[in-house]
Amino acid sequence: MPKQNVLYLACSWFSPEEKQHLQQAQQQLAQNPTVDWDNSFRPLEHQFGDYDVSHNPAALADPLWQMGTFRNDLTGIDKADLVCGLFVPEKPDTGMAFEFGYAYACHKPIFAVIPDNSTVPINVMLVPSVTQYIRLSDAATFDFNNYDFDLFSVSTF
Repeated sequence: MPKQNVLYLACSWFSPEEKQHLQQAQQQLAQNPTVDWDNSFRPLEHQFGDYDVSHNPAALADPLWQMGTFRNDLTGIDKADLVCGLFVPEKPDTGMAFEFGYAYACHKPIFAVIPDNSTVPINVMLVPSVTQYIRLSDAATFDFNNYDFDLFSVSTF
């Protein structure tokens, strides 16, 4: 049986495209035999104070909620074996960039799941920080136990 990795799921959920990518990627990753999906940290399911900011957007302006969310998410990254970002290059997210940077500083492997049809170049600071970029259609079968650094070539688009 392959080792199952606890992951921290970095994601954006602010636009219809991001929500669709989130839903599709979660379905794929939940099937992956090298992912411990039940114990993985999904920030939207572990919101500080049990708020659901999609139904209570005022919480976004609450300093207590902001600090609690920030600290909970960093703890989630610290406890995870790896960080998996659901990255939509057409809609880069500064929060996810921070999560990638923090994970990189903590020497965590970082994987970015991108849409299959994505053709937008990725920011030069993100490209080398990510261990491997994975197309959405490969997320269910990607072996998170057997990987090498792969410099993602933006020129392949």
